[in-house]
Amino acid sequence: MRVKICGIKTETDVFAVIKSGADAAGLLVGQVHASSDFILPSTAARLAELLTPYITPVIVTHLADADSIIDIVKKTDIVTLQLHGGSSLEEVKKICDALPKNGKIIYAIHVVEGKIPPLEEFYPFIDAVLLDSYNKTTGQVGGTGQVHDWALSAEIVRNSQLPVILAGGLNPENVAEAVRIVKPYGVDANSGLKNPDGTRNTKLCLNFTLNARKAWMEMISF
Repeated sequence: MRVKICGIKTETDVFAVIKSGADAAGLLVGQVHASSDFILPSTAARLAELLTPYITPVIVTHLADADSIIDIVKKTDIVTLQLHGGSSLEEVKKICDALPKNGKIIYAIHVVEGKIPPLEEFYPFIDAVLLDSYNKTTGQVGGTGQVHDWALSAEIVRNSQLPVILAGGLNPENVAEAVRIVKPYGVDANSGLKNPDGTRNTKLCLNFTLNARKAWMEMISF
């Protein structure tokens, strides 16, 4: 069970990720909708250098244009990307070609009213799929604090040729149930792990990681 803590924007957030035992830290660069979680490429690069071994920095972007996304990679030296902007197949191909061999692309899709777009044509160019929620009122994609249909997510996991990561309204209280129902490759959280001032809460990050992994371990047959 892989765990990613998203919305990292301060040194305090980095240390919360390290102490939690999470596998990855999400750094939001490339803003489309209003959010306090986005940071500059230079900040993302600096924070990524503070991460300890075995924690992967991930650029989370809402941009769709390949050239803009490739520019972020060049400015940060971070080669794992989480794409939330609905990039076209041609844009994804271009990004894939520009990444080094160790680069990875996580393609986010947003579950809206039980509907998801077909992704089969993307499979040769991406490494994982992330299922997230969409706020129809604000147009916000990701970081909404809203859960979506886990039964549909579980069906996607069963039928996917690629690893599937579950996001959308996850927190320490509901992540175990989500893992048991969906059986994802990994889980990802942002808003459910925040302090009132917007920084990551170390205890919430730790409990989120522990609860996700405990639920996964309970389902494994040795």
